[in-house]
Amino acid sequence: MPIRIGRATVLPGDVVLAKKGGVIFIPAHLLEEVVLNAEFIGLRDQFGHQRLREGKYTPGEIDTQWTDAIKKDFLQWLDSQGDKLPMSRQELDQFMKNRTW
Repeated sequence: MPIRIGRATVLPGDVVLAKKGGVIFIPAHLLEEVVLNAEFIGLRDQFGHQRLREGKYTPGEIDTQWTDAIKKDFLQWLDSQGDKLPMSRQELDQFMKNRTW
């Protein structure tokens, strides 16, 4: 049965994400989308930070809409990550088909 925690209503099956900064409740039907988006954003950030340290791109290039060249570099970088990816490359490719970057 639904319960209230503070001002939030929590339903059976909701996932609880607790961090130092607070707690959020994710409805079960949105969990896969939330996790996939978070993993993708984490990969983009990791790639961006690495390329910034290498001096390959400027912050302005990484923090705005990526050019086709940066997207291509990102896809090649993903290929080089092998087992370090948090999901299979097939799952990632399927996710990226519907993404606007």
